[in-house]
Amino acid sequence: MSSLSLPTIRRRRNYVQKFIENIDSFNKATDEVLEEKKTTGGIISGISFIIIVILIFMQLNAYIFGEDDYNYKFSIDTNFSDHPYLELDMVVATSCSNLIAHFYGSLSEQFTVGPTLKKDPTRFDFTEKELYYWEELKKVHRQIRSDSGTHFNRLEKMAFVSQAVEEGLKSEADGKLLDQKRKNKKKKAIHHFEENAAIFFVSNGINVLHIVASGSQNMDSKACRIHGRVQVNKIKGDNIVVSLGSEIGIENLLAQFSGIPFEGNTSHRIERLNFGPRIFGAITPLAGTEQISLSGKEEYHYFLNIVPTKIYHNGIFGGHTLVYQYSVTFTKKVPKNTPDSHTHAGITIHYDFAPTVIEVRRVRMSILQLVFRICSAVGGIFATSSLLNGLIVYICDTYRKFIVSGADLLKTTKRRENLIFSM
Repeated sequence: MSSLSLPTIRRRRNYVQKFIENIDSFNKATDEVLEEKKTTGGIISGISFIIIVILIFMQLNAYIFGEDDYNYKFSIDTNFSDHPYLELDMVVATSCSNLIAHFYGSLSEQFTVGPTLKKDPTRFDFTEKELYYWEELKKVHRQIRSDSGTHFNRLEKMAFVSQAVEEGLKSEADGKLLDQKRKNKKKKAIHHFEENAAIFFVSNGINVLHIVASGSQNMDSKACRIHGRVQVNKIKGDNIVVSLGSEIGIENLLAQFSGIPFEGNTSHRIERLNFGPRIFGAITPLAGTEQISLSGKEEYHYFLNIVPTKIYHNGIFGGHTLVYQYSVTFTKKVPKNTPDSHTHAGITIHYDFAPTVIEVRRVRMSILQLVFRICSAVGGIFATSSLLNGLIVYICDTYRKFIVSGADLLKTTKRRENLIFSM
């Protein structure tokens, strides 16, 4: 039998693999190639390592101890059924029997009947402790006005005072009230059942609510403290007027309209005036306001622009807190000493609720953002250091080659000169 030749296997070249290998732009190195260590590379690596450590520390410090950012958004206020509280605590340098107050506006329907505020006899001068607390409150108040004037503050720039200051002022005011009551009892100026005056709001049908105080006629004191809370409606154009006069008696009413002056002084201090839920320690623009009237007959006007603010909370439960911040514009009118002037000394607080609401959301860096920032910083430093190292090595090598070529050229020239002289 004839032997058959073995078939040969034909190998086909993998053109696709060859094409991909040809476009590979990365340099290849075998295991036998050793990388040369250089001094410049070590210095740059050390500096890069120090910078990386500093940047990581700064990022962690900003994440843990840094201040949060806030996102502010304006929208239309559609919560018309809300009835915020108006909390007032002020002292006027006039006896309660010679002080009348009007509430020009509308109260919430649930609070139009019954005592809502109080008029209590007190002293206008400070006790030693009260003066200390008042100076602390005025210090923060001056700082607010010097930083932002009467404008709204950002949430992270709100000023706070120790809760001990607020509680101390209230405690000292209550102490002066008790002391004044004892003095009045000794003088038999009031009866035991007329220890303070509860203020009632009585409507006259034209959206004017008169504050009528029971037991205020026999209050013998140098000053009057008006304090308490009342729930109001969010409408525009309301105001509170505190003026010199008397609530009861036709002769007092005629004197009020004829411009006959009453005894008293419009010097006053405002320890607290805020709307909505109370935030302990937060300083409102009018907290710490003090006005001293030299003539006792000045007219003071405070114009408040109130903006509802929703502060949204992060976390599992979320939700928001509704507060009311306000800005203040202040004017003072000095009466003219002319026969035809019919000015009435008093204190007027005008307040308007804005139709907009501010939504505040806290913006905090997440863990994923922190990791991305650290990785990008580290990668950027490594990339920059590699480019810098390559540039320095290239410059050094070029300079070294230039020096070496210059030295070789000098040697060659000297050899030629020696050969010429030897011949």
